Amino acid sequence: MNVAVVGKDSKYLETILLGKGFHISSDKPDIVFSYGGDGAILVSERVYPGIPKVTIRDSDMGYKCVFEKDDIETVVGRIKKNDYNISEYIKLEAICDGEKGVALNEVQVHNKRPTRAVRFNVYVDGDAVYRNVVGDGIVVATPFGASAYYRSVGGKPFDEGIGIALNNPVDRKPSLVVSESSVIEVEMLREVGQVFCDNHCEGMMLLAPGKRISIRKYDGVAKFVL
Repeated sequence: MNVAVVGKDSKYLETILLGKGFHISSDKPDIVFSYGGDGAILVSERVYPGIPKVTIRDSDMGYKCVFEKDDIETVVGRIKKNDYNISEYIKLEAICDGEKGVALNEVQVHNKRPTRAVRFNVYVDGDAVYRNVVGDGIVVATPFGASAYYRSVGGKPFDEGIGIALNNPVDRKPSLVVSESSVIEVEMLREVGQVFCDNHCEGMMLLAPGKRISIRKYDGVAKFVL
């Protein structure tokens, strides 16, 4: 079986996997081992979208990891025997002025200039749900990302749908969870917003006044070994 490892200490895990008869392949892996924390999970899904991930925690910030470092021998043995289950999570697609991005956790629109608030409207399936919001931006999250940045800006946890939470608005408003088939649009009214998909700074997009970003469920899913 061909496998790939993503993480700062990937060589450690690669050595174990080679000793168990796996082949290390960064081109066409059958399974990807994410070794580290939550950041490693996001990177592994971005580099190897849709390929089943084995998430092993070797960090203080690995809340979404299924396995601990002490579980390596056990989970590797199960993989060899094809004795495991797969869970699937939706992802989000963001389209902004012809550019596209994909997120496992969240799509974030944030003020580009930290000293200036942005002003924007938010629509769900064409209907305005927030008007003339003034603040630092907005976070649109998947259930997988519900416990990440979305929660830190006041979003309530959820298991199904797509979550919408305003980031530090002048007028406080509750978060909102909509159907996963919904289309969310953010219309920038004032200042320039930066659009991030998860922690991928290199894929940042800009949302200028008068422009809209469209966010919806992505066609593919993320798969995790249980």
